[in-house]
Amino acid sequence: MSFDFQKRLEFFQELSKQIFCLLDQGGFDFIIKKQYLENKWFTEDNCRFALHAIAKMIHENSCNKFYQKYQYLFVEEKESLKIAVISAGNIPCAAFHDFFCVLVSGNHFIGKLSKQDALLLPFLSEILIKIAPEFEEKISFVEKLPHFDKIIATGSNNSARYFEYYFKNYPLLLRKNRNSIAILTGEETENDLQKLSVDVFQYFGLGCRSVSKLYVPKNYNFNKLIEIFKEETKSLLLHNGYVNNYEYHRAIYTMNRIEVSDSVSFLLVENHSLSSPISVLYYEEYENKDTLQNKIQLFKNEIQCIVSSYFSIENSIVFGESQSPTLFDYPDNEDILLFCTM
Repeated sequence: MSFDFQKRLEFFQELSKQIFCLLDQGGFDFIIKKQYLENKWFTEDNCRFALHAIAKMIHENSCNKFYQKYQYLFVEEKESLKIAVISAGNIPCAAFHDFFCVLVSGNHFIGKLSKQDALLLPFLSEILIKIAPEFEEKISFVEKLPHFDKIIATGSNNSARYFEYYFKNYPLLLRKNRNSIAILTGEETENDLQKLSVDVFQYFGLGCRSVSKLYVPKNYNFNKLIEIFKEETKSLLLHNGYVNNYEYHRAIYTMNRIEVSDSVSFLLVENHSLSSPISVLYYEEYENKDTLQNKIQLFKNEIQCIVSSYFSIENSIVFGESQSPTLFDYPDNEDILLFCTM
């Protein structure tokens, strides 16, 4: 049975190659333009970035490591399950990791996609089916869920309460709101800060892996960061939705006499919350590493990932990598493949 697991992984490796090839040759141009017309937050740049990140995620080396870790689960044949996936629509192809894990585990994928993100994943599934026609009977996209055996649901904290009640009789993998943070020391280079700008502003900061909060040492000098971020975010000012958010929040802070650093393309605000609105980046000062780690521990169930190149923080990742998760970077740290197989 492990051979079948390996074979399914090989099909996704081929999908990776084809995604890279189609991106180079303009093979996604039509569907990307169509998706942008459906959801103006999914710009062509963001869609291509997401597809490139997916192709990188399922590259041959990654799939080989995935096989080595999980082959023990497939030494015996298991009954194929119907696994429903209710996905978020905050970033392009948000349900791909679930799609991958359900299918490589030999199960049936039943996708109830957000209307904001309903085109790219079905397009990828068509490519996958051309690679391996046996997947056709294992993939369905629906508006209303049919019978299923297990369910994966992603949403807000409010919708999570609904999901918990509505699906209480099913095995449920439930995800709620999460945010990501970055820890700065003042030793960061210009290259570090340029990479960090991707962690913050890619997808307009709408992803759970988007950095919404900076932790900085006391008396941190923001000048270099602001100048680099301002240069890296010029393109955001071409997006009406982003600019409307920026002007709205600037007006709110001004009326409430809240001190902000206005960079013309984003607002830097001192705030203890983890979740900042579009166009706003929160920050908070820390005294030392110990007090910072204690604070992070308090919020661990609200943090998706931690970006830090100079602090030894458990499970932290380097600048520029938060938006390019690996196959092992599970949302909410819940192992999707184990859920699909156990």
